[in-house]
Amino acid sequence: MRSLKIFTAILTLSLAVACGKEELSGSIFQDPEERSSEFDLWLQRNYVDPFNIRFEYRMPDRETNFSYWVSPPNVRESIMIAKLLKFTTIEAMIEMMATDDESVDPALFVKSYFPKVIFLVGSFEISNTGTTNLASAENGLQINILGVNFFTVEKDAVRIAGTMLHEFTHILDGIYACPAEYKDVTPDGYVGSRYSTLGNDYLQNGYVSNYARSSVAEDIAETCGRLISLTDAEWEAMYAAAGNEAGAKLRMKHEIVRKWLLDSYGVDARKWSEIYHRRISELDSLDWVSLDD
Repeated sequence: MRSLKIFTAILTLSLAVACGKEELSGSIFQDPEERSSEFDLWLQRNYVDPFNIRFEYRMPDRETNFSYWVSPPNVRESIMIAKLLKFTTIEAMIEMMATDDESVDPALFVKSYFPKVIFLVGSFEISNTGTTNLASAENGLQINILGVNFFTVEKDAVRIAGTMLHEFTHILDGIYACPAEYKDVTPDGYVGSRYSTLGNDYLQNGYVSNYARSSVAEDIAETCGRLISLTDAEWEAMYAAAGNEAGAKLRMKHEIVRKWLLDSYGVDARKWSEIYHRRISELDSLDWVSLDD
């Protein structure tokens, strides 16, 4: 009986304590509220508000490829790349789509088709075959930019701007596919991962790069990227170096991609290329540091 009284007293005390602390109910494992930095506010003004694009530079691990050891990007280089992409990619496309018709929103192309997430990774992804991934596109929604911590304007600005053209082509190809006739131009030359072991005779085989030989999708992205990033003179030099037969194949691929962009998206590749080259020539005057704009 004495034990029962002791047990009852303890139970009553426990209930009283529990009731007295009712206001503490809920999880104790709550994430602290994340404070917005000056860079976050700049991204809100320049990416989120106008285009609904999330520029992710904090690298949450759920978004990374678990097959590689990777590191987060530095904020300084992240700011520089955010400014680079805004100037050479997003604003260039808006300028390209601008017309005299004020009722047409020139930013609609970006709002409609540009991926909603740009994801930065500090390090590169290096495969067990020795190839280095510079960037990737995922499911039409995200573009990953790798090696951010090694970025310098002099060495990497043009490369990353060109890489964005390549990756954005994958997005466009996934929405309105490039015509099936493209793969029939060089149907027997795709070699998968063996492209990295081949010689430098890709032009003579009808491709703009060795990487283009890895698959039809990469061939389209490589050709389309160069359709914007190369001048007419550079294309003519490639045709000449390729020889008559392969040069004719390169011309055919060039024309298929140019017409596909125009028919599917209303994109004038020549106008885009002129704007792209002018903006690349103006990179030296870009403010890479200030977050006032």
